[in-house]
Amino acid sequence: MPPKRMAVIANRIGLIETYSIPLLSAMAKRRGHEVTLIEYHRDPKRAVQEIRDFDPDVLAYSVMSPDANDYIEINKQLKNETSAFSVFGGVHPTFFQDYIYEDGVDAICVGEGDLSVGDLLDTFGTSAIYDTANMHFRENGQVKQNPINRLVDELDELPIPDKDLIYDKSYFIRELPIRGFFTTSGCPYKCTYCFNHAFNEMYRGNGQVVRMKSVDYAIKELKLTVDRYPTQFLKFHDDVFGVRKDWLAEFAEKYKREIGLPFLVLARPNMVTDAYCKELKKAGCHSVTIAIENGNSEIRNKIMLRAMTEELIFGAFENLHRYDLKINSLNMIGLPTETEETVRETLTMNQKCKVHYADASIFQPYPGVSLTKYAIENGWVDDNLTHWGGQYSRSVLKFSDKLKSVFHAYQIVFPLLVEFPWLEK
Repeated sequence: MPPKRMAVIANRIGLIETYSIPLLSAMAKRRGHEVTLIEYHRDPKRAVQEIRDFDPDVLAYSVMSPDANDYIEINKQLKNETSAFSVFGGVHPTFFQDYIYEDGVDAICVGEGDLSVGDLLDTFGTSAIYDTANMHFRENGQVKQNPINRLVDELDELPIPDKDLIYDKSYFIRELPIRGFFTTSGCPYKCTYCFNHAFNEMYRGNGQVVRMKSVDYAIKELKLTVDRYPTQFLKFHDDVFGVRKDWLAEFAEKYKREIGLPFLVLARPNMVTDAYCKELKKAGCHSVTIAIENGNSEIRNKIMLRAMTEELIFGAFENLHRYDLKINSLNMIGLPTETEETVRETLTMNQKCKVHYADASIFQPYPGVSLTKYAIENGWVDDNLTHWGGQYSRSVLKFSDKLKSVFHAYQIVFPLLVEFPWLEK
């Protein structure tokens, strides 16, 4: 079969890197197929011309819930210009599988598409395409749902992500001296506001939940980018960085020697022991992003299932301060049962933890997460949402308009109130 052409469509490339698209591009190119990235929003006419020039076999979209409706409209416009087959992957189609019934959608990818995208392109144009694992297809009004593949247990078997695909399209991202990476895939925890618990249940019996690149593979991936592009700082976006002590110890030694740039990681309070902080400091870590989420123990532990006492949280921050690591905190406002008083509890906890920068988002009932189910069952939101806001959008839960405005105001000024408590007055 001749190689196929896949056009990945991004509404906005934005100011930060994307991570799934470069990996899918690398998988497709490993199989000998052609891939291009087209940005739509900046110049729709130019995007249409690029589609005509590239003449793709497949239009591919990676979709988050806040952008779900926009991508349907973009796909309608582009399919007027090409007979290409449209495939939608990402978190939204995975957990809102009725997306397959939207106009212009030929297929959705449920779960990880690491292997499926290559299989789909390999069999494109034959009846075998409809047997591609992880894919749901719609043809002549009928939908075929295929079972999911086993997860890729050994991440070293995957190709290094094709970051050039993004850098070639965005001067800003290419020249920005901050680079993002993943060394781990998956998260073992069951926080109700995150899709990971639903993802893990979907893949139960089909592979390891948490998979890690070997340190040597991770270093090789870093060097390929750091040696080619201006880089001063790295961000590791793993849900939980360095979950294995032996891996973290090896990483600290090799990273300091072979890369040596300051970096940021994400961690959970229960991970942040003295030994953990010591290894991060040894590697040259600059800052840690750590989720407090909510200062009210009832909301934090019974609604969000964080399973964290105040003592555990305060102890983690004491460890971080002891090693002079800068601290960014993540917090969430507007959860079911939230009040202005519980928001203040979250604010106070951040102040006591002496957070250097505190970020607050507003809970959105995205498809697939158990907290959305909880909100529906307890009357906080209707079971007919068709539009989803971003993490800084106003609450759609059934709070009073006044309380929604209070939440939104706190969210906007949350970092300032943590740094300058007197401003709350």
